[in-house]
Amino acid sequence: MQQNMNTVMEHVNLTVILIGILISILLLIVGTQFRVRRIQMSYFLYSACSVLVGLGFQIVERYAPEEMQGIYFICSRIMYSFVAPCFCLYFMETEHEEGKQWDRSFWTSIQFLVAILVCAFTLYGKGSTYAQVAILIQYVIVMVMLLLSPKSLRACIGFILGSLFPIVSSIAGIVYPDSDFLGIALAMLLLTVFFLYQMDTEQEVLKSRAELSEKKVALLMEQIHPHFIYNSLQQIAILSEEDAKAVKPAIQNFSGYLRRKFQALTGEPMIPFEEEMEHVDMYIELAQILPSRHFEVERRIEVTDFSLPPLTLQPLVENAIQYGIGMSEEGEKIRIESFREKGYIVIRVSDDGHGRKTELQTQKRYKSVGTENVRTRLKLLCDGKLSIDRKETGTDAVIRIPETLEIQGKEKKNKKK
Repeated sequence: MQQNMNTVMEHVNLTVILIGILISILLLIVGTQFRVRRIQMSYFLYSACSVLVGLGFQIVERYAPEEMQGIYFICSRIMYSFVAPCFCLYFMETEHEEGKQWDRSFWTSIQFLVAILVCAFTLYGKGSTYAQVAILIQYVIVMVMLLLSPKSLRACIGFILGSLFPIVSSIAGIVYPDSDFLGIALAMLLLTVFFLYQMDTEQEVLKSRAELSEKKVALLMEQIHPHFIYNSLQQIAILSEEDAKAVKPAIQNFSGYLRRKFQALTGEPMIPFEEEMEHVDMYIELAQILPSRHFEVERRIEVTDFSLPPLTLQPLVENAIQYGIGMSEEGEKIRIESFREKGYIVIRVSDDGHGRKTELQTQKRYKSVGTENVRTRLKLLCDGKLSIDRKETGTDAVIRIPETLEIQGKEKKNKKK
């Protein structure tokens, strides 16, 4: 009788392992198709890979020689131990996406310490019970993290329901040592989160992208700023009487400025950084012929081989000129920088002008439209971020683009050559 029960349990374990493998493969295939939230999805895919490899070790364990089975069991538990840290990083990235503050280092450190504990229990513990207890601790910590999260309970429901699978599986493994449902439980965790959270957020992105497409013309026309065109033409007319030789370059800059604006309507969604800088240079030269006081542009360009949406850097430079130093009697310098920092390409536009002191309604309206347009397109097209820091004297506008876009910029540049 006992032998029959053992045989049935063995078949049940094998069946759930195979189902877990199919679920993990499905998640990997579907997850790699997502084009947005690359950092967030990478943590999810790392978790799915860990589950798949762990399940693979479990399959090998069942058909390996008896003296090797313990080694494959240890390998599977080590792979499973790293699912929780990756899952926590994935969850915290969703918090970061929503602009919420969260102690990433604290929770990640705890999870990696417990993962080491799982490995130690697996290597030196007697049987699988100790490892099951350590994994249970992992997901109890995950549950505590979810409940303490600033995210609403409704937004966390997918994470909470998913985390119940490994908790129940670990308890079952402690009570019934012959059962081995941890792999399928972790696969179900990822599957639940994927359908209850990830798919929902992807639908929101697609909806936002459709809305962005509908408003694109209106937003870009707003960016052109008609009074700037009028002032530019007036100044070029004055320039024709004072310095005839300077008229032709001024008209060329003006036409190039307009051409770049309208190219964004029908052009590529992403362009090399150097092309955007050409547009910025045209605008700066055009702005310097207008009847405003002198300003200096300082550049520190360390990274150029990456892509970004068109009309993202130029509006920030325009804001710095028009509403930063343009509204101040003291500011006279604009700084444009690009550099790498913690996995991101960072582009910073700063000025030493008026900062938060400026309160004109035209400034508020135009800057709001321009910066929100930039922020939306960065988010949807390259998973980038825009932050604005208005100080008492000056403003810092910072764009952060995942460093993977640097490779895309190189590929696009090579194609043009």
